[in-house]
Amino acid sequence: MKNLIINIFSILALLALITFSSCEDDDPVNTSEVVLSSFGPSGVEHGDEIIFIGQNLDKVTSVVLKPDITVDRSQFIGVSSETFRLIVPQSAEAGKVVLNTSNGQIESKTVLSFKVDVVITAITPEAKPGTNILISGTKINWIESVTFESDVTVEMDDFVSQSETELVVTVPMEAQSGFLIFSTGGTDPVTFAIDQELIVTVPTVTSLNPSSIKHEENLTITGTDLDLVTELVFTPEVSISSSSFVSQSETEIVVTVPATVETGAVILKQASPVDIEVGELTIILPVGTSVSPSPAVPGVDNLTITGTDLDLVSKLTLPGSVEVNATEFISHSATEIVFAIPDAATQGAIGYETIHGYSNNLGVVLKLPSAGGFPTLDYYIYKDGLQNGWQAWGGWGHVSQDYENDENAADGDFAIKSVFNDNWGAIQINNGTGVDNPFAGYNYLVFYVYVQGEESDIIAELSGSGGEYYPPHFTGDQYHQIVVPLAELPGFGSPIGQLHIKNNNPDAGTNNTIVFVDEIGLTVDMPEAPFEAPDTYIYKDALDAGWQAWDGWGHSSKDWESGNNTFQGSASIEVTYNDNWGALQIHPLSSTALVGYSELVLYVYFESDGNYAVQFNDGAEASFAVTGGEYNKIVIDLSGYSAETANLNELRFKNYGTTQNHTVYIDEIGLNF
Repeated sequence: MKNLIINIFSILALLALITFSSCEDDDPVNTSEVVLSSFGPSGVEHGDEIIFIGQNLDKVTSVVLKPDITVDRSQFIGVSSETFRLIVPQSAEAGKVVLNTSNGQIESKTVLSFKVDVVITAITPEAKPGTNILISGTKINWIESVTFESDVTVEMDDFVSQSETELVVTVPMEAQSGFLIFSTGGTDPVTFAIDQELIVTVPTVTSLNPSSIKHEENLTITGTDLDLVTELVFTPEVSISSSSFVSQSETEIVVTVPATVETGAVILKQASPVDIEVGELTIILPVGTSVSPSPAVPGVDNLTITGTDLDLVSKLTLPGSVEVNATEFISHSATEIVFAIPDAATQGAIGYETIHGYSNNLGVVLKLPSAGGFPTLDYYIYKDGLQNGWQAWGGWGHVSQDYENDENAADGDFAIKSVFNDNWGAIQINNGTGVDNPFAGYNYLVFYVYVQGEESDIIAELSGSGGEYYPPHFTGDQYHQIVVPLAELPGFGSPIGQLHIKNNNPDAGTNNTIVFVDEIGLTVDMPEAPFEAPDTYIYKDALDAGWQAWDGWGHSSKDWESGNNTFQGSASIEVTYNDNWGALQIHPLSSTALVGYSELVLYVYFESDGNYAVQFNDGAEASFAVTGGEYNKIVIDLSGYSAETANLNELRFKNYGTTQNHTVYIDEIGLNF
């Protein structure tokens, strides 16, 4: 190793002498006793001469220097009654000097110091905390402390051993790899380092077994120097100290995985501030993949959830704060749960609690049959008021905000009204749900916006995310459905503190922009578009006065104002077909009732999948596939039926090869220009 010699002392005046006295009288006269008046110089180097001055010094038989070095009279130079000199031994250390005489000992009152060059020639290259390192060189006995990279200092009193050529020090448990810093004594103490780094051993991990594990199971970590580990951290909130390990050795740690741990990196901590990341541990949790039936009817249907590791579920939490314990399940296995849906259940995400007490969303949604009207969301943040613990905060850049404004609701009774006077003003809704990320398990953020009197843009933002989502530009004076894919919303994967719905109107700095926001929530699937009333109605709760109900054929019953299953309003047309090609007929009082319109629109509900058709009186028809269990919007482009619309006598709503004896609901029939 390259030697680095550090000169500890600056050059001192070699002739400066240290004055001492051997008795109470510092200036005795006419005495036969030995008197030491002074000696020096101060800061002498080893191998140099020091001179002693006094009276009767020819009676001195030897001199003792620290630590316990005796220089015999035979080694004195130029002895007389007033002086003598001696060569400083290489092993001498700073301290008081003792003169041995025939009449006893004389100890100096002050200390003899030296100018010392310490040379470090080698250190142990690598060591484990708690083990010893060897520091070799010359004048090593002058080192008074050693400081490790982590600012942990070992003082001389704690050295294992020390000599002129070797120093043994125990590596502190808190130490980390880096350069050592030495502090010395002497006339002018100094602090220095050498150019060789000490590598402090850290734990290493070779495997996690198993890498995918369930709560409360034992995890085995294998590796080297694992006895240094003081704590195992799964998340900042979940950790286990070494005192709670199942077992620990140099090569293995066994620990029971707590029930609150989630999938993520595992961190090993030690007394040293160096943390060791050992890879990702996957926590096996229940996952739902599908539900059947969907939609389902509470109080009527049994719901079947399929998925993986469902045997871990001890309780399901249905929307509407309805709990179903595993003891109430009809059947329960690792891949399937079947249970009766309680009457009080509502639509939304299904949560669970495991047998170990861990709670989360299962990843599937209970959907109820459409009741028509405004599209239903799986989870509400705002619907006629804030829901599920969300809180109204002050926001900014507005003249006023009202969370229960009844002037212009998209649906229900109330909407949020904000009068912005800043083009970056914001509605600020705080997460008071008690859940870090209530968006987890959903795929879309949905809300409805109405800007009064002008065009504008509205921005969705999660606080602290550092990013925003810009929906498409839209026109004023009508509600628009905003659908934000959560995967595209910065900050979605992190804890959510607030939701901001921000104005982005470049003229808002001078104009008071009035904005209404309504029906804010979350969905798993792409939400339905909101209902848009046609320009002209043929049927809304009853046939328009310009149309008549005719009999038709191939049906066992029909009700033109049924209240059983409406899409909008209070009534729909209910017909039960008993023929694969049965038809319901309506007759316009005017043969030109469709002239000037571009679209015929209607909403159709089948109990199961099937096909339906709209036929004109001359036999021309448009057919459609219909998804069962929900209302389907059917739009017919009338430009393809110009001959029929020019002279219309009837419209026929036909079963189209669908199985006999099934009931169909028809609602909101109308025309668009």
